[in-house]
Amino acid sequence: MSLGRARADGQTCELCGRSVLPGESAHVFEDPDRGYRRRTVCPLCHRRALARGWVRSGSRPSRQDASAA
Repeated sequence: MSLGRARADGQTCELCGRSVLPGESAHVFEDPDRGYRRRTVCPLCHRRALARGWVRSGSRPSRQDASAA
């Protein structure tokens, strides 16, 4: 499984409401405006999530990484 992706089994896109099809990879983002709450996004809405400022899950530095800098 690659960074920011999850297998979608019965999940719904949190932007457009489309059901993510079985076997289709959904993008997993974290919403910084909501305490980095995880959100599932379909492949069609990936750019909309980025435009909202959502961060791909696993791509933001951890607190330990930030303190080492």
